[in-house]
Amino acid sequence: MNNIILVEKNKLSLIDSKTSGIKWEIDESKNISGTYRLDKYIFLYTYDWTGTIFTSLINLEDGSFYWKEKKLNVSSNCIAIDNKIFFVNSSFEIIAIEIETGNEVFKEKFTYKKWYTSVYPQLVVYNGNVIVFSKKNAMKVDLISKKLTDYVFRNINIKNIVSMNDKYNISVNKYTSSGTGGEAFMYGAYAGDAGGGGDGGGGGDGGG
Repeated sequence: MNNIILVEKNKLSLIDSKTSGIKWEIDESKNISGTYRLDKYIFLYTYDWTGTIFTSLINLEDGSFYWKEKKLNVSSNCIAIDNKIFFVNSSFEIIAIEIETGNEVFKEKFTYKKWYTSVYPQLVVYNGNVIVFSKKNAMKVDLISKKLTDYVFRNINIKNIVSMNDKYNISVNKYTSSGTGGEAFMYGAYAGDAGGGGDGGGGGDGGG
């Protein structure tokens, strides 16, 4: 309950605010643009001299890395459910990666992408399904078949939707959830001390 994530230009630390003791420190060669905390995980966002943004995942308890410096190219909102992260990248591909391994388990281009559009589809968890939708079309992410299949929202006209938010939205790269960030998806339970950092790390389409 007393854990504080301290961010400096090239250093990340976990501080016990009750004792002011340092639990762990990480020195970074790249500049740190921000962090986001979700349950026992810390998303760390760094950037190099070219402005390229990288995402790393850190274990809150001991400061160890699950994986380092991925260029995720997140271009829409990002959701986390069933120990996976889902997002749309700058190539209009829907990506799913496992949280702790960082392994990609799904990659499929949005079927209804028009050559002239620069508006990325969004993601939502709807009736237990991961849905990607635009103003005209909606599709379900099927991890078993590794395909996108058409989906119809009941009683919702998607052309009027600005966004849909739920507890699964998290802040990754440039996207900021409208939720609290403290409602964790992990293992189907809420996290009592999840407290979202919510600063999310700045940047554009080039980073993670």
